[in-house]
Amino acid sequence: MRPHNVPYLPLASDGWKSTPPQWAVHARSHVTWLRCALSCAVMLNVVFGFAWWRHHVHHDFSPLDDYQILKEDYNLVTPSNPNATAIVSSLYNELYLFPVLTLGHSISQHYGNDTSPSTPSPRRLLLYIPGRISSRSLCLARAVGWTPHPVSFIPPPHNGADVFYRFVDQYTKLALWTLDQIGIERVVYLDGDTLVRQRFDELFALPFSLAAVPDAWPKGFKLDFNAGILALQTSTRVFDNMIARMDSAQYPLGMAEQAYLNLYFGAETVKLPYIYNANLVIKLRSPRLWQFMSKAMRVVHYTMPKPFPLDPALGPTGEGSLQDARAKVREAIDDAKIIRGGLFQEEIGWWEDVWQEMERDRRHDIEECERD
Repeated sequence: MRPHNVPYLPLASDGWKSTPPQWAVHARSHVTWLRCALSCAVMLNVVFGFAWWRHHVHHDFSPLDDYQILKEDYNLVTPSNPNATAIVSSLYNELYLFPVLTLGHSISQHYGNDTSPSTPSPRRLLLYIPGRISSRSLCLARAVGWTPHPVSFIPPPHNGADVFYRFVDQYTKLALWTLDQIGIERVVYLDGDTLVRQRFDELFALPFSLAAVPDAWPKGFKLDFNAGILALQTSTRVFDNMIARMDSAQYPLGMAEQAYLNLYFGAETVKLPYIYNANLVIKLRSPRLWQFMSKAMRVVHYTMPKPFPLDPALGPTGEGSLQDARAKVREAIDDAKIIRGGLFQEEIGWWEDVWQEMERDRRHDIEECERD
């Protein structure tokens, strides 16, 4: 069939091939371009498909999609003995000294300073790596109610490959599971950049091995949990198994212990409401949700912005004055209040109020640590 309105041309009489018609030249050109376009489309599909696969594997990792059985069993646990509970935080370097002190004082505001058999109160333990924290910093921790508890550094698997530099110490958090060795059955763990707003006694009575709040960072609300606040049952046996399986487990190494715990406990973690880990990023993503749960918040998590300096306030050997460190905290508070047009001013004010009360109420003890 000939193209519409294109006349047939006579064959050449000399036996040579005739000159192709103009429409045929154009058709060949179009076919060539079409082939190029199809080839490009195939190549782009391969490239984008590979990029999607890498994104899916490394950034949208779900521990339940390809579950790896790392634990030995799946057991419910009985509610704990009230005398065998602890609120625990960690201080692996001097960077988080002032937030840990402020956190300790916020716990005292709601749990008091005394423990009696009739009204048992959770113990307050601060995990630290010996040799990294000065004696003055440990003295300050005791002044606000912490009992320093030394633990060994737990190195990341695969020689630290792909671990974000600020997370290289975070596998030491797994030492929480060894606290059964000192008589603790149930733990509520709080990152140093958190603040207690109300009591959370109910977390100690959960009949589950691990409970945590779904993450909200960096791409909105997610299925996996944030490891900044954990309610857990201690077990050295589980700890030994976690250490033994780290190198063989497959998970995004960049997020360190949080990604590993999501995999290890992925089939049995109890998801807690956001009031137990009120991450400031929630206010940025969903102001109405933040407003709705504001009166019920138990723990606020200062992931962004932070009302304290991100450089060491005091050196590991205790050099530097507390006065200079306080000035850095004051500056960090003022800076945090104006971030994003003052969006977090109220929440930064919560932290500031506790810090100032700590400075006032614990002044004598703090000055004693300064003199030692």
